Amino acid sequence: MVDGVPGMTPPVPPQWQPPQWQQPSRPGQGPGPGQGPPGQVPPPGYGHAPWVPFEERPTGPIPQVPQFAQQAPQRNNTGLVVGLVLAAVALFGIGTVGAVAASVSANRADEPVDPPIAATTTTTTSDTTAETSTSEETSTSEDLGTEQPVPKLGDNPINIDGNGAVTTPCPLPDFSTDVASQDAFYQAALPCLMQAWEPALQEANLPTDTPRVVTTGDDVDTPCGLRTWDQTALYCPQDNTIYMTARYYSEIEGRSEAGVFLGQFAHEFGHALQRLSGINAAYGSASANAGAETEAGLELTRRSELQATCFEGMTLAALQNGGVSNDLIFPALRDSAARGDENSDVDDHGSIQTNSTWVDQGFSKNEITQCNTWLSPPSDVD
Repeated sequence: MVDGVPGMTPPVPPQWQPPQWQQPSRPGQGPGPGQGPPGQVPPPGYGHAPWVPFEERPTGPIPQVPQFAQQAPQRNNTGLVVGLVLAAVALFGIGTVGAVAASVSANRADEPVDPPIAATTTTTTSDTTAETSTSEETSTSEDLGTEQPVPKLGDNPINIDGNGAVTTPCPLPDFSTDVASQDAFYQAALPCLMQAWEPALQEANLPTDTPRVVTTGDDVDTPCGLRTWDQTALYCPQDNTIYMTARYYSEIEGRSEAGVFLGQFAHEFGHALQRLSGINAAYGSASANAGAETEAGLELTRRSELQATCFEGMTLAALQNGGVSNDLIFPALRDSAARGDENSDVDDHGSIQTNSTWVDQGFSKNEITQCNTWLSPPSDVD
């Protein structure tokens, strides 16, 4: 594998042992289409690949994932925070440390988030009903910088050598499959995912606005079209929102492991990263020009989906390095490695082996340039 183009599965660490695959209890169901103006709305799919039950997978080696992730360079503001706190100790004594640390934290919350005119300070609350939970944003406008998405694919500025998702601790609540519990889980995970990726976005001078999350057990109208309860999760770039369809994974796929849901959420967050970088806009234009249902259009969609899956692997690496239990990380990796177009009539997400390779690539390498599917040969995104 050279310059982000995987020719084979990356080397497996010596301590690796094949994980035990879960026997699925119910077959998966492919995602439905998003609808809307060309260049703005994702072509069909724009969620995770269909899950393929064990008995329906092709014969041959079972896709495998490594158990241990590489740490990315810690390009964050830790040094600045430590320096300020030590200065506070020296000048004012221990009693002022808490105030200084709180001030630094508040300043981070005020960083520029959404071009071109105003930054937002975001407060997230959760309004929970029996079937739908959503994060809501309240914003105040301030002067802001010039961070803007750059509509490029393989040469997108996010591709800085050596950058990855930084180590991120993430305390998560107990998981249950009901809508309210799932929503609490995603709301707790979201700031961790942003923390893992903010340094890379900031170094590339890209925006860092946090996506919203809507967790629903019902059909939901989105700017990207209707998403029914029995379809996979969806990221909609129109409103920068991840729509987690809670009942699909628990009832249609019969899943209950928290890690599976975390992996799905991390994949959709990968699409949010594509929007922040401008990859989404460039992909939408290219897809509209090619025709979403043409062979060329489907290849573009596979490149987009597989990059999101690779970003998912990087996110899981950041969380594992931060101390998130392997009881969550391993099921997430196994789930992604078992998804593919073998259980779909549309070749828009890639085969099981291809999905396995890319989530493996992201997790084991944890480098953005290693997830640049746009520079890969067609054989690596089939």
